[in-house]
This record gives sequence, C-alpha cells and structure tokens, in this order.
Amino acid sequence: MRQVQALGEIRFATLARAAEGLTQWRPLLMGFLTLLATAAIMFVGQLLALRTSGLLGLVVMLAALVVLLGGSSGVGIMLMDKARNEPVRSFAAAASAGLLCLPRFLLFALVIFLTALAYMVVAALVYFVCKIPVIGALLAFVAHPVLVLVAAAILICLIGVVGPLMAPALWSGLSVKAALANVLSIARARLIEVVLMEVVLYVILSLICVMLFAGFVPATFSLTAMALNITGSAGGGMGVYGPMAMFMGNGAGMGLVAGLGVLYCVVGALLTQVMIMGMNLIYLQARESVDPGAAEEALDDLLGDVRQKAEEVRERTMAAAERAKQAAQEHAARVQAAATATEPQEPAEATQKTGQTSAPPSCPACHAAIAADDSFCSACGHRLR
Repeated sequence: MRQVQALGEIRFATLARAAEGLTQWRPLLMGFLTLLATAAIMFVGQLLALRTSGLLGLVVMLAALVVLLGGSSGVGIMLMDKARNEPVRSFAAAASAGLLCLPRFLLFALVIFLTALAYMVVAALVYFVCKIPVIGALLAFVAHPVLVLVAAAILICLIGVVGPLMAPALWSGLSVKAALANVLSIARARLIEVVLMEVVLYVILSLICVMLFAGFVPATFSLTAMALNITGSAGGGMGVYGPMAMFMGNGAGMGLVAGLGVLYCVVGALLTQVMIMGMNLIYLQARESVDPGAAEEALDDLLGDVRQKAEEVRERTMAAAERAKQAAQEHAARVQAAATATEPQEPAEATQKTGQTSAPPSCPACHAAIAADDSFCSACGHRLR
C-alpha cells in the first residue's frame, strides 16, 4: 500500500539552501557564456539570412536555440551537483551533459503532446456518442463536466508538479521513463508537500527580489540621471524617438545602455539560479521516499490501465456508433416504405388495361378462340360479322 508522507515531515529549512544560487559563480559564468554565444550565433544567422538564403539562416537560428537550451540545461546540472553536495563538474562536462539532456526533454514534450492528443480523441469520441437522441443529452450532461474536471486536474498536476520536477529528475541523470515514473510517484504520494514547498520557495524568491531591487532601482535611476547629465547624453531631443535618442546620443550613452543591460541580465540570472536551486532541493527531498523500481512498475501498471480503458472506451464508442447507424438506416427504410405506399396507382392500372387489350380475340357466345378474319365461330357457328 502506498504510504503518504505526513505534513510534519516536511523540512522547510532545506529551502534555505536555495539562496546558495546567489553565490555560485561557475553556473553564473556558464549562463553568461551561453547567452553570449547564443547572441553571436543569432547575429551570424541574421547576416546569412540577409545575404545568402533564408533556409541557411533558419538552420543557424535553430543552432542558436540548441546552444541556449543546452547551456541552460548545463547550468541546471551544475546546480544539481551543488544541491547533492557533490563536486560541481567542469564547463565542458556540464555543457556536454546539458546537450545530451535535450533529446530527453524533447521526448518528454512528445509524451505530453501524445497524452493530450489521446485525451482529446477520447473526448471527441464521447461527444460523438452524445449525438444520439435523448440518451446523448443525458450523457453530455454527465460526461462534459467530468471531462473538464479531469483535464483541469491533469493541467494543475502538470504545471505544479510534473513540469517543475521533470527537469531536476533529468538533470540527475535519469532516463525519461525513470524520471517520469519518479515524478508521477511524487505527485501521487507527496503532492501536498511539493506544493507547500513550492509556495515557500516562491516566498523566498520574492523576498530576495525585494531586497535586490530595493537597492538596484533607486541606484539605477539616480546614477543614470547623473551620468546622462555629465556625459551630455541627455540632450537627445524629444518626440517619439526622444527616449532612445537620449541614450544613443553619443558613445557614452551607448555604454550606459549596454552596461545596464549586462548588469540586469546578471541579476536575472542570479534569481533564475535561486529558482533552479530551490526546485532541485525540492525534488531531492521529495524523492527520498520513492523506490525507483516500484515507481517504474507503477508507471507500467498505469500505462497498461490507460491502454485498457482506452480500448474499452473505443469498443463501446464503436458499438454505440454502429447502433446509431443501424437506427438511422432503419428509420430511413421506414420513411421510404411509407413514401412508396402513398404513391398513385395510375401506372399499374394503365399497364393492366394495356394487358387486357393485347389479349387474343374470343367468341362472344361461347368464348372460343377465333381468328381476326373469321366471319363465323368454328365452335358454335355464331355470326361474328
């Protein structure tokens, strides 16, 4: 029997380590180099798209996306090493491991897409059965709220638990099946704990944001205004392009914009590291009571049950559709029979009269057969002419 963890066993103090993401300079440098490489590749892709062919530029843009996702995944792997108190791997090892994780993420996205597609197909079949008169209305009254409720529960579980924990599971080195089995077991056994810890993580992240921006925002506005006045970048003019021209008036203005952009990118990367570090810690704590072998067996049982239920629904739906088709054919046959019974009988009567006129001549007295040119009946001697 599955054991559900009690709320008293939740260790919220573990999330205090999420703030360690602010001090991890190696993942920060990894993320910065990833953004720099992505920007350079995108610039080259734009040049190729303008000067050569759009297809080559699209290929280069896809390469930039791969670099961005692989580098971001490498940052997550570094922070996973830190969360497990293991030596943080090198940049090359983290980058290669991050690139190897991309097919797993794509496979997970494909699983989510196929699951959503299968659910929509089942819902479409149910709605098709709802077209049956009388019974369909009752079925729609019951089935539609149930389908909406199940879809909402799946989305909440996906957004709140499966999605956030799937990345740490893959970063820990698990395959897609093992990671999905662990995450689903966590969602079934420790859903309340995970949700509560995520809420605490969001609170910690909000407090860090307030503390950082309480210093950055006033400092940015005050020093930027001073720099603009001293360097002469504030005389860029007014109008629609006034704000842009104010910063782009000379080289100093461009330096101010570029410097602020880099600074706030670093701040955003630090906050992202706190978020990733917190989700890694939540996953590591939540999977402590999960048996990997039992989790995969439970996933296999779940997939088997889903296939069986889907097959049952398909068979019932096809049987109902066949019954509806037979009922429609019987109704059409009855309508055609009723229309045939009410048709006028003049053509049949005309055919009967035509048959009577075409019968051979006979004697009016004895009804013996006669020829058309006979003057007397050969049987009784009756005068015919």
